[in-house]
Amino acid sequence: MKKALIVILTIGCIFITGCAKSNNTSNISKQGDSVCSLEPSPQVNSNNNKTDSTNSKSIATGAESVDNSFFFKGNVPQLNYKGAFLFNTVVEKDVKLNINEVANLKYGKLYELKLDSIDGVPNDRLDLGYFYVQKDKIYKIKPTEENFNKLKTSTELPKDSVIVCQDKEIKDTLGEEEAGWHKYIIVNGDTREYHSYNNQVSTGYYESFTWDKNKGLINYRSGYGAERDSIELNLSNN
Repeated sequence: MKKALIVILTIGCIFITGCAKSNNTSNISKQGDSVCSLEPSPQVNSNNNKTDSTNSKSIATGAESVDNSFFFKGNVPQLNYKGAFLFNTVVEKDVKLNINEVANLKYGKLYELKLDSIDGVPNDRLDLGYFYVQKDKIYKIKPTEENFNKLKTSTELPKDSVIVCQDKEIKDTLGEEEAGWHKYIIVNGDTREYHSYNNQVSTGYYESFTWDKNKGLINYRSGYGAERDSIELNLSNN
């Protein structure tokens, strides 16, 4: 009797152990199906290194063409301007403005506008700035790494971006004589004029851009009160 009981218990243990192994094998198989999914994870590249999927998408999906009628046409690398520079002395000369494409992004293109070297003019004043160009707007962007990264990875513009060209006028939020930073856009036929100036002090900085339809930037002015350290550029006809 005891021998029969032992045999029955032994057979039962073997049966239970077999069932447990079968269940574990089934669970492993299901986990393996999940890991080996044919759909790749958006956070992992072919080298199994983590990457920023939003960043890679915005860089790869560039704006093939940015047809803004107020920006420069035909991907011209540079244009000639008649320049007047008042620093230690007054210099009037023909200069070249370089139009450098910095990045082709998802919703627009980023450009740098910079003059060739000019004797007596500080290098930081040769750079007119960085401009983010979309079909209906041109923004001036402060050239910081944080701002450039935000343009590449976000659908939002940097907070300190300034619209310098668009079809709709922008009114100055301050009164004409009110102290502070004044910014506004004038729409006049085929031209768009952006003006900014700081009248909190007599030597405050001013800057203006005049854009003409199908021509691009036709006039630029910047400097300080009483025309100190000033620059004026006018697009040449030739």
